[in-house]
Amino acid sequence: MPWKETSVMDERKEFIFRTWRNSETFTETCRKFGISTKTGYKWLERFKEKGAAGLEDESRARKNIPNKTSPEIQKKLLDIKKKHTAWGSKKIIARYMKKYPGEYVPSRSTVEELFKREGYTKKRRKRKSRHTKIIQERIKPTKPNELWTVDFKGWWWTSKKERCEPLTVRDGFSRNILAIEVPEKGNTPHVKAEFERIFKKYGLPEYIRSDNGPPFGNVLNMWGLTKLSVWWISLGIKLDRSDPGHPEQNGAHERMHRDMMKELENKIDGDLRLHQKMFDKWRKEFNEVRPHEALGMKTPSELYVKSERKYPGMDVEIEYNGRMKSRMVNDRGFFNYKQNRIFVGNPFSGYNVGLKETKNGKIEVWFDYLKLGEFNPDTLQIEPEGCIIKSKIS
Repeated sequence: MPWKETSVMDERKEFIFRTWRNSETFTETCRKFGISTKTGYKWLERFKEKGAAGLEDESRARKNIPNKTSPEIQKKLLDIKKKHTAWGSKKIIARYMKKYPGEYVPSRSTVEELFKREGYTKKRRKRKSRHTKIIQERIKPTKPNELWTVDFKGWWWTSKKERCEPLTVRDGFSRNILAIEVPEKGNTPHVKAEFERIFKKYGLPEYIRSDNGPPFGNVLNMWGLTKLSVWWISLGIKLDRSDPGHPEQNGAHERMHRDMMKELENKIDGDLRLHQKMFDKWRKEFNEVRPHEALGMKTPSELYVKSERKYPGMDVEIEYNGRMKSRMVNDRGFFNYKQNRIFVGNPFSGYNVGLKETKNGKIEVWFDYLKLGEFNPDTLQIEPEGCIIKSKIS
């Protein structure tokens, strides 16, 4: 037990005073102050040597530092740095080793600290972090296809040294797994092709819930949107994103992934083609055979029905009412407004955005049902709305 936090010096002085009174043994005195006899003798010896000053806490810094860089070596390094101010520490050390072979070579961190101390390294200004507005609608589905959830199952190597990272899509109400597919790549074109197949088979959901990682989201984008999520919006699908670092907000989907990990991950001896066959077999059993307690011991297939919203096709032209002006976004993410180019973002390339003038002189920017924000014709900069879902103006 350490010294009491309050009046440490007073405690130590009182301890020394009691040891001189001889009214109790040294061990008893140490016990009353909650210290070991070893600690007690240490403070007693320090008091005999230095008096009251010996009871002060001493610096814990090392008195002797091995391999300390000598002033001569520091000067040699600084001389090289003066001639080559644009060089980094690695290049300076390499030059030093060639110029002074056999001499002691300081570590890179030591050299960088030396240059920092001498003013050669300037502290970089931190960029202001851009807090992406997250599109969220925490709905609890009450019917099939009201909410779909999507994610990638964590990847593993097959026995043939192939990377296996299944894309999983499920219905939030019935728990019915709509797909467990291993796309050739996890990028937008391949995932989009998988969703087109799923939409053709099951129709469209009202909402899709995902995390904020690619290809579903992009934290560098002002609205966290990607080409994939913009495509979903163009089909009339609303988005629901979990908070960054909170997979539990998509908890039912994660529980299904845990079942896959226990029963499928590293359990299949074969290539990706065999993995896909086993995934299809496991999905059929999950949907049609396995009872679920949350469903009153029914199977997901007993509750799931296909969506009445049919998939209209890959290319959808968004129409805006007469109170909005429609502008096409080019392949670099700009649209034209009164001979000015306004940047809205590359994910919107090839689509129309809707513009509506407001009473305060600003211009509202809409994408289908989603109000992206407003821009001032004087500054030509879009101010994010915050991605609050609103109904399209009628």
